[in-house]
Amino acid sequence: MFYDILILTSAVIVLMSFYNLYKAAKIEKNFDNYLFIITSEKNYYIGAVIFSLAILIIATYQAIPYGTNKKIFSIILFFLAVFLLSLSHLVYYYRVKKKLSDYKDFFEKFGIDLNNNCEKLMLKHIYSKEKDLEKIKEIFKLNKNLCKDKK
Repeated sequence: MFYDILILTSAVIVLMSFYNLYKAAKIEKNFDNYLFIITSEKNYYIGAVIFSLAILIIATYQAIPYGTNKKIFSIILFFLAVFLLSLSHLVYYYRVKKKLSDYKDFFEKFGIDLNNNCEKLMLKHIYSKEKDLEKIKEIFKLNKNLCKDKK
């Protein structure tokens, strides 16, 4: 029963991976994606891919002597699904970064320092509450001084 649930979970994760790749093919220039670029770290995605690949290789190497049965298949499939999900996030990140290569020019309008994490997170928080770009600029300019000494 446990291994059936693990196989089902793996199938759901694989579907999520394919959905991420589908979304990566249809990236639009919108504020959500611009915020994604400045608040995401590529090192996180690279680390996740390397870690999940290492776990997959180790699990596969450990399972090879036992042959294949439902238990081993479900465990290997789960780690493969996690690897595919990590890889799809990395692909999405690079596709967004390539498509929205003008993000620095876009955020110059806000007067945001892209090296200041406080300002980036403040902008993201303001956007979660307000969707009008003019109001976002106004609110951000009023509160920008809160992040002067924080990087």
